Amino acid sequence: MTIGEQIQRIRIQKGLTQERLAEMLEVSRQSVSKWELGQAIPDVDKIVRMSELFDVSTDTLLLRNPEELDEKKNPLHLGCIYLVVKDFEKSVAFYEKFLNTKVDNRCRSGNKFVKFYVDNKCISLMNENNISGHCTDLNSPYKFVQNFWVEDLMSEYERVKALNIGYVTDILEAYPTYHYFHLTDPDNNIIEVTGGYHMTENICQSCGMKMSESDFGTNADGSACKDYCKYCYANGGFIKDQTLDEVIESCIPFMINDSDCTSEEQARELLRKELPNLKRWKK
Repeated sequence: MTIGEQIQRIRIQKGLTQERLAEMLEVSRQSVSKWELGQAIPDVDKIVRMSELFDVSTDTLLLRNPEELDEKKNPLHLGCIYLVVKDFEKSVAFYEKFLNTKVDNRCRSGNKFVKFYVDNKCISLMNENNISGHCTDLNSPYKFVQNFWVEDLMSEYERVKALNIGYVTDILEAYPTYHYFHLTDPDNNIIEVTGGYHMTENICQSCGMKMSESDFGTNADGSACKDYCKYCYANGGFIKDQTLDEVIESCIPFMINDSDCTSEEQARELLRKELPNLKRWKK
């Protein structure tokens, strides 16, 4: 078992998503993904920190030990069950005192929901004003939202759609690193499934940007072009007549903001490796 496989195994065993582990280690989600895929190796300080978070020895992370395999056939992992609350701020203050911990990611979620992490488990409060059909009225049948996470969101989406057991939304984006879909149960309670949709995102074949449907360019007939983003391609043609080097230079600021690159030269080197393999530049 490789270091990456061991990290993934223990992370899942502890009920942590890649994003949550990244936040705890103060790295990007992409870094955790690269470790688990064997594309990079974590620094020594991160290995030590993970051993503390996982409550295992560093040897457990570093050594290959087939006997420690804990295969899970079920792709679903329980993330949390949201408590739908009427007086959101009052409830937040109550649980902060009760659990003796501050909410997680308040700046990102605002007053929609907050997360508390206790013993590596997630307890969430959801503001009823931000979830249609669910309320705290005693006569309402809609009381909670379940949250599950998977490694491969697209595979799970296709599996759930094929079951035909309830209404399923499209895959939606809350923010760039959080994709999800909703399934409703027979009582119209919401089941939210989130996970590694980044593995199946569309990539602009000109600038390399990860695209959601709203980012697609347009073909000459006005239909969506899934090969190129709207910043590179519109109405069946490229917006700017640029060379590969010019596109690379224009992408550098975005590369620094959205990846682990810390300098222009590092971003330029990475872009020079990746962009020539894209459809527009491939010879």
